[in-house]
Amino acid sequence: MMGFLGGALASVLVLGIAPIIETLFGYTTDIKLLELANMDHPILKDLILQAPGTYHHSIIVGSLVEAAAKSISANPLLARVSAYYHDIGKLKKTSLLHRERGGAENKHEHLTPTMSSLILISHVKDGVELARENRLGERIGHIILQHHGTSLISYFYQKPRKERIPRWNQSTRTISDIQAQNPRPKRQESSCWPTR
Repeated sequence: MMGFLGGALASVLVLGIAPIIETLFGYTTDIKLLELANMDHPILKDLILQAPGTYHHSIIVGSLVEAAAKSISANPLLARVSAYYHDIGKLKKTSLLHRERGGAENKHEHLTPTMSSLILISHVKDGVELARENRLGERIGHIILQHHGTSLISYFYQKPRKERIPRWNQSTRTISDIQAQNPRPKRQESSCWPTR
């Protein structure tokens, strides 16, 4: 009988103390990750309504990185949940996203590659801010920040050269103008991302 009561008391203590520890130390437990994996989370609901292409992409990437994380003994739950939220910053500029345009005009046709790249790269900073505002946890925020690393936005690098568009060639001075300037992946889970 004492063993049963001890087990019940321990589980109540853990479930009661875990949110306090998460808040005080900025740690995201697996319990919190399971809550964030629920597709009824307000950010994910916004994503499916405002950016359904990005939502679908995030779910597919979640499956890919979960499998990759399992194969390298990383945390597959953290990898999958981070994938669900990695592009939430795109909620701030859905009208400029290729996946969300439908049949509408591509607004990037009227912008320089540098400006288009800045718009696309800014979703990382916006995503980190949304993650902080919605208390998604530091680990997810770090993965959002690292998911592009220093990758080149190759579309805006190749297009002017292929089509020989003078306005675009003059505006693209160096590769670093159209390259993400975020930290490279530092966690096993953020190294599981497919390269772009």
